Amino acid sequence: MSPARDAAPTAVPDAPRLTAKGRARRDALLDAALRVIERDGPAALTHRAVAAEAGLATSAATYYFADIDELLVSVLRRSIADYDATIGPIDARDVTAAASTIRRYAIDQRSTAVAHYELLLLATRRPALRDDAEHWYTLLERDLATALPDDAADRAARIRAAALALDGLILRMLWRGEPHDPADVRAAVRAALAPLSADGASATTSA
Repeated sequence: MSPARDAAPTAVPDAPRLTAKGRARRDALLDAALRVIERDGPAALTHRAVAAEAGLATSAATYYFADIDELLVSVLRRSIADYDATIGPIDARDVTAAASTIRRYAIDQRSTAVAHYELLLLATRRPALRDDAEHWYTLLERDLATALPDDAADRAARIRAAALALDGLILRMLWRGEPHDPADVRAAVRAALAPLSADGASATTSA
């Protein structure tokens, strides 16, 4: 399992101090927003679309989220939490478990994973999302870091190399749907995690 989670960027304040009912309604709107993105992409995200998806009046969405940026930031943070719960427990020392985790995310939960990455890429065009997107981008390196002691040779470079390889693998699986077979995914994950192996330091140094 991963170490204690790092604190996320400062949260967007909840629209006026929420009761339990209000928080449940806000959560329902965030769930609806993610479904809209999964189905139609981030460009389709509007207060009206989210409210309709949630079965609520448009005024409910504008009450909890003042503008589209606030809605997008809130959905991004929900996505980060979902991603961290799915990928975050990855243990680079257990290739079989790591491969199972990545396959479940990129194959079994593909529509959600695509929506997550669309939000991440949207941050390149919407400054309001960038701090949270940057936080998200550090999560994989944070978890892979548990595979190496603090004094490991070329530690930062090896962690970065493994994270880049795994991120590229996930994108390939989302785009092409392969590798798909569990054995093939396991082989690809093993190769991606090679920089963290005993031989990884010399390979990274010579690259």
